[in-house]
Amino acid sequence: MYRYLKFSLAPAAFLLLASCAGNSSGNVRRDFDAGLYGSSYEKLTALGRKDGRNEHLHLLERGVVSLALERPADAVRDLRLARDRLDDLSGTDYGGWLRSVMLDDRQLAFQGADYEHVLVRAMLALADLADGNSEDAGAYALQVASRQRELIESFRARDGSLPKSTYSQVAFGSYLKAIIDEEALKFDLAKIQFEKVKSIEPRFSPIDSDIERVTSGHHSKKGNGVVHVLALVGSGPFRVEVDERVTRGSLAIAHHIWAGSRGRAVIPNISRVKIPAVAVYEDNPTEVRVAVAGGPSGATALLADIEALALEEFETIREHIVARAFLRRAFKIAATQLAIEAANKDNDRREEYSDGDALRDLGISAVGLLWSALEGADLRCWSLLPASFQALRIELPEGEHSLSLRAGKNGAPAAAVREIKVRVKDGYNTYVVAIFSSADGAACVLSSDTVEEPPPPAAPPASP
Repeated sequence: MYRYLKFSLAPAAFLLLASCAGNSSGNVRRDFDAGLYGSSYEKLTALGRKDGRNEHLHLLERGVVSLALERPADAVRDLRLARDRLDDLSGTDYGGWLRSVMLDDRQLAFQGADYEHVLVRAMLALADLADGNSEDAGAYALQVASRQRELIESFRARDGSLPKSTYSQVAFGSYLKAIIDEEALKFDLAKIQFEKVKSIEPRFSPIDSDIERVTSGHHSKKGNGVVHVLALVGSGPFRVEVDERVTRGSLAIAHHIWAGSRGRAVIPNISRVKIPAVAVYEDNPTEVRVAVAGGPSGATALLADIEALALEEFETIREHIVARAFLRRAFKIAATQLAIEAANKDNDRREEYSDGDALRDLGISAVGLLWSALEGADLRCWSLLPASFQALRIELPEGEHSLSLRAGKNGAPAAAVREIKVRVKDGYNTYVVAIFSSADGAACVLSSDTVEEPPPPAAPPASP
């Protein structure tokens, strides 16, 4: 079993500068963690203009930044464009594919990991709820499960099986659809979605009371509304380059493809290849603690473990990743050998091999080695995803309420408090989106119904 890598946020800062596409994305992550959201937005905009082939990756990142800037409508726009581009690119970047064979997968337009394809729908639903648009949010929430089914069925092994059928489902979409249906008093539909949440993520502790509530046809007490705190907790998984051993399973896959493409099964002997592995942070916060002024307090509960999703996906397709890297290296070795053979055809007719011929062959071999040495793992990723999606439901009387939120780690408070004042309406939901990417760094809180504080009174003019 592959042992995944864990990093604390401080040492991993250097790794991020070298990962996730190997460009300025690491600087964006650093600014985001420091709360410099405006700077992150500007850098991502510039990256998208400069790197049009991968603009959708920068739009994914910018969508998260727009949420942090309390501009959910902008987040929806960017995430929707990125989602559509990811869907369009699936298996169609033929020019990039040819370049990837010649060098490596960094030549492809960003394809996105499977979990990134799924979670862009979850993020769209979240952003729409923050913008007060529950109708579109419900549609995006349903896309979470449907997109995952499409990805599972689109990838078949040589024996016709579906390796990705072991993927864990994502409960967050079902939960969002459930709370939207509950507010609309569609309790039967809400119950179906809550039961899906329970089967997918039994660690979500409030689920039994959620099911009991909608079974009885109850949203909230008369005169009360509900605040749903939807939290993006921690910094999500990223990629690092590792030198991976070629296993028997990977070699079998490679032999099958090699034999089919070359008509014979003679294949170079390669023991290790470079691949992108999944790494996670070890010092992320574990929850967000919420307190209502003069009212209840609680902590968010886990709905979707994004670190686990990324690691599970990597384990599921690791042998295929290794086989792809193996075949790319084998192609370069075979091409170098063919070049040497072609250069020596005249030698065979002359039945002699001079020092000049040996020098030429050495030069071709050196070029082949350099060609292989230029290869690197594709480390691009949606780096601003959280480590987990979490939620907390609080029923409150109609009116204005002040909420205090702070990151927590295993039950203990771990960061500065962020406050927001929200408006609660009788029989309706109010959505609070909390972004806490680290235990002690910057954080952002926004709401679908924020009460704006009046500006402080102007100071009286100074006496002459």
